[in-house]
Amino acid sequence: MTMAEDYYSILGVSKDASADEIKRAYRNLALQLHPDRNPSKEAGEKFREVNAAYAVLSDPEKRKQYDAYGPAGFSQHYSEEDIFRGFNFEQIFRDMGINIGGMGGEEMFGSLFGQGMRSSNAGQSILYRIDLTLEQIAKGAQQEISVKHVRRCDRCEGSGAEPGSKVVKCPECSGRGQVVTVTTTILGRMQTVTTCGRCGGKGRSYEKRCRACNGKGGVVATEKVTVTIPAGVNEGMRLRLGGMGDFGPGGSGDLYVEVHELRHSTFTREGYDIHAEVKVPFYTAILGGSVSVPTLDGQREITIGEGTQQGKTIVIRGAGITKLRGGGSGDEIVTVNIEIPRSLSQQQRELIERFRESGQEGKRRFGVF
Repeated sequence: MTMAEDYYSILGVSKDASADEIKRAYRNLALQLHPDRNPSKEAGEKFREVNAAYAVLSDPEKRKQYDAYGPAGFSQHYSEEDIFRGFNFEQIFRDMGINIGGMGGEEMFGSLFGQGMRSSNAGQSILYRIDLTLEQIAKGAQQEISVKHVRRCDRCEGSGAEPGSKVVKCPECSGRGQVVTVTTTILGRMQTVTTCGRCGGKGRSYEKRCRACNGKGGVVATEKVTVTIPAGVNEGMRLRLGGMGDFGPGGSGDLYVEVHELRHSTFTREGYDIHAEVKVPFYTAILGGSVSVPTLDGQREITIGEGTQQGKTIVIRGAGITKLRGGGSGDEIVTVNIEIPRSLSQQQRELIERFRESGQEGKRRFGVF
């Protein structure tokens, strides 16, 4: 499956399709391409694409991220595992009346995608909140963060064994990798099978545990990580750093950096556009002229036309936020706020009164009362 393909095109729906339209399109394609009905290799590949598209577009949060990043950007931040996390094949197909031939959701995932779900003894993923200024969001940035996580033990290289220690059969599970627990209830004897916590399901252990990590394979550490923030990210977006979560015998989790936008003292944001106000002296509004306005790149002179009215907006093209998918930048919309002086000198008052009188004389001259 090509991760950068357009999921809307794969399902044959428009980008503003409703949840019901997406579900209907997926059901029709799933019925056509299901391996029980169409065992060809081409249908299997298409079935994978259709399921990936539905896994993303049926989830409001994933769809929001996909729409913001675009196909290429989404594939850079989300792995196949991220896409299918929480996507229950068995339940979804059952709800749609599709027979999956006795295959469970996890089993089908492995059959379709050539791999199982992440091991149950894999390390946990970590969520880290990062606060960004509007300037950082507008142009993109790199920011160093400190992350406390479980990293692989350097002494034993994650094995949990003291260097030189011999491999032996795990004494906890007797080499089976699983522990069977039997309990008696009013309904009878219940048997539970779980992964062995000592060997992590491997069935083998070591004579001596690593003295640095006490046999866990990982140690708690605080490490500095440089995060690259692409320009144009939105509030709540998550950037994925694969393998930077907690270490575990079945693999390391991921680090998710969640973006939060700090309030700006001058600008407000609307999509990729920014809004600002500029104070204009009343005489400049009447006669025209130029004023200095704030932009993300510093002050800039703009022209005020004669007779500019209160609340007029002036657009500075391309002075907004760089678009996440490329294709330029948004605009800056400047709203004119005409300044009226609170006090006047005697000379200023006389000039304004003469201006008022000249206007009244003009009205009388043309018969206006």
